[in-house]
Amino acid sequence: MTPKTVADIMTRDVAVIDATATVQDALHMMRERGISSLLVRPEDPTGDWGIMTKRDIISKVVAYDVNPEGLNVKEIMTRPILRIPPDMTLRQVSNMMIENRVRRLPVFDHGRLVGIVSDTDLFRAVEEGGWGGHD
Repeated sequence: MTPKTVADIMTRDVAVIDATATVQDALHMMRERGISSLLVRPEDPTGDWGIMTKRDIISKVVAYDVNPEGLNVKEIMTRPILRIPPDMTLRQVSNMMIENRVRRLPVFDHGRLVGIVSDTDLFRAVEEGGWGGHD
């Protein structure tokens, strides 16, 4: 089956961390799971989700020689983040990534986090099966 939508290629087991966790905790989680980003749970139910990436750590922690044990994730994460629905086509998500200069997008269905899709997921899907049709 050729993937046609984000739901076909997204990662469902999304790594999530609390905004109040330390950057050191986040680094540990990223290393354990072999991933380069974490979604950041809002501090309250009506708050915005965020994302913390390896790039955030390098540019905001390593570059300034800041101790990751004394820094909370919320201090370096990007927020708010774009959200996409699971029925978005691969071409649509690709265009969205390019326009917004992002490499990954969280997938929400009726306000609930259900996955994440990365440029690597897109690349793999297109390499293996093409675009899966036209918009």
